[in-house]
Amino acid sequence: MTDKPAAVCAACNANLYEGRSAIYDSLFEVYACGPSCWSEWYADNEAEYKRKWTEAVDL
Repeated sequence: MTDKPAAVCAACNANLYEGRSAIYDSLFEVYACGPSCWSEWYADNEAEYKRKWTEAVDL
């Protein structure tokens, strides 16, 4: 019987199985294999991050 993946890497679409480590992004609820895949995914989604996490304010 084949184990079902617990998650899928958002950058390279690799199956991530229980018992291994991964990076979880709680803002977008995505997983990445490791720092290089997360950096790749973030680079493609940086504008969305800025839209959700930054705002203009009057001081």
